[in-house]
Amino acid sequence: MKFASAYLAFATLAASALAATPVAAQSQTTQTDWTQRITMSDKGGHIMGNPLAKHRLAEYMSYTCNHCANFEAQSHDPLKSGFIQKGHISFEVRNLVLNPIDLTAAMLARCGGRTKFFGNHRAILTAQASWMQTFQSSSPAVMKSLSEGTIPERLKKIAKAADFYGLMQKRGYSKDQVNSCLADKQEQDKILAMTKYATGTLKLTGTPSFTVNDEPIDKVHSWGRLRPALLALSE
Repeated sequence: MKFASAYLAFATLAASALAATPVAAQSQTTQTDWTQRITMSDKGGHIMGNPLAKHRLAEYMSYTCNHCANFEAQSHDPLKSGFIQKGHISFEVRNLVLNPIDLTAAMLARCGGRTKFFGNHRAILTAQASWMQTFQSSSPAVMKSLSEGTIPERLKKIAKAADFYGLMQKRGYSKDQVNSCLADKQEQDKILAMTKYATGTLKLTGTPSFTVNDEPIDKVHSWGRLRPALLALSE
């Protein structure tokens, strides 16, 4: 009886240990990938990272700004792996539009909902040199024609001239979907409201500009200058 009882107790203990082992291993190895969490801010910007992060980094950018394209190229990997993924810093993209071309690109970046934004954002900025060259080499008459008609008509003309239709088609959008996004007045209002907040409330004068917890970071307009500021933030 004693041997049987001892054996039963040992077997029960061993079974419990075996059952617990995978759970313990999983708890040690499973970690939230905050770069996959995309939410929206009350200002209408797109946030990558922990919604409850201790520090909220925001970039105010323009799609026609070459420094913004450089920032995207230089910061894309190190910002995600070195800061956002840890969960103590979130990263939000907000608009500070400078011209109708910029507005057109901003409307298309937002096309398809929050989960599509950062892919659209990167694709547009990666191709910036190509589509900006189109406008820089256009005649005054062509540029004048882009400012004629209703706002949706102007945005469609700009999208056609820049071949944004082709760019978005590669990302899975039809022409009708692109036109629908360009005509979305609600999204346009969000973009213009962010611009007004950037220039009117925060008094930002250039792009890209950055804030941490809604406080502007003075004289920081590149990844090279932003990185040390982020390293100084506590985890």
